[in-house]
Amino acid sequence: MATLPTAAQISADILSRNERADDIERLKLMVDLPELGYVDISAQVELLQALERWPLLAHLQACTPPAPSDDTP
Repeated sequence: MATLPTAAQISADILSRNERADDIERLKLMVDLPELGYVDISAQVELLQALERWPLLAHLQACTPPAPSDDTP
C-alpha cells in the first residue's frame, strides 16, 4: 500500500522545485532569452509516478479535457 509523504517532505520538495524555477528564470534573464521554453523533467516524472501509483488519479486525468493552450488565436 502506498504511503503518503509527510508534511516536511512535501514542504522540502515544493521549496526545491521553487528554487529550481527561480534559478531557471534568473538564467533566462541573464542570457536575455526570456521566451526560452523550459520543461521541468523531474516534475513530469513525478506526475507519471503518481499516475502509476494511484489509478483513480490516472482515471480522473483521462476524463478531464485538456486545458486550452496559449497558442490558439
